[in-house]
Amino acid sequence: ALVSTQSTGVYARASLLNLNTLKFCCDRSGENKEREKWNHINRTIQVEYKTLGSMRFTEIILTLIVLLLVFLWLFMLPDQFPGWAQKHAEIFGRRDSSGKLKIYLKDTWVAVMIVFLLFIVPSGNPLRGSCNPDKASRLERLERLLTQKTYMDKTPWDVLFILGGGYAIAAGCKDSGLSLWIGEQFSFLRNSHHVLIALVVASMMAVLTEFASNTASTTLLLPVLISLSRAIKVHPLYLMITGTISASLAFCLPSATGPNALVFAFKELRVMDMIKTGVVMNFVSVLVTVMATSTWIYAGLGLSEYPCWADSTDNVTCPI
Repeated sequence: ALVSTQSTGVYARASLLNLNTLKFCCDRSGENKEREKWNHINRTIQVEYKTLGSMRFTEIILTLIVLLLVFLWLFMLPDQFPGWAQKHAEIFGRRDSSGKLKIYLKDTWVAVMIVFLLFIVPSGNPLRGSCNPDKASRLERLERLLTQKTYMDKTPWDVLFILGGGYAIAAGCKDSGLSLWIGEQFSFLRNSHHVLIALVVASMMAVLTEFASNTASTTLLLPVLISLSRAIKVHPLYLMITGTISASLAFCLPSATGPNALVFAFKELRVMDMIKTGVVMNFVSVLVTVMATSTWIYAGLGLSEYPCWADSTDNVTCPI
């Protein structure tokens, strides 16, 4: 990732340099003007930072809630010691039919409870003015940190439908057998070198992620990659790691990812400018990804042999 970021970043800067920038590199007066501009920007940032003042009650409460969310996620089921979710299951005796402890509190439960907490906690200090009889009803007039209007107006429903639709399509492809059929169509790669297979997977994922989000791309193609690994007898993790990294190679189109859309919104770049630069960046990133997954990742994780657990349909007992 570091090599890919640095190499593509250098190319992006070089490809977007204009004549004014080249002139600046050779002109000392332009260097002084540039230094003055950055000094002015720094002074403006410092002034704006001072105007923020100290943390308000709302900011303090939100910070505590975020820390609570992180704490609950980190210590839910840690590997080193029993987490609070396991303790909860032990206290309430949640077990399945085989007698195994059943942990039903997941990450989703934590997120829902935190959002529910935002609808309860007031946005102002409820104790302020509580001793004043004229302000006895102040607590009732305080808005909550999150209101229904804010929730409905600010929630990116289009993104939720895109992600939900991607999960639904992925589940449909798996249940209908489409992912298995697509994987079998690449059976001609069975006797090919693993580098060529990784190159095909990375290129396919890099093209798809230009038209869909990273999450949607991986949700759609990872089941296909699992079926493909079974068809050509290649370690599933080798294809899935290659595909997952390649899902982040979205450089060509504004719709590929959020940062692209944000840059394009300033109207300083055309779509064709992004495509010209992004194609080369995608090409370089795909080569770097394939080189990484086919060398030290391939050797370090022991992905040279096809594991017995990959054939979930076969009654195979893997050696311990």
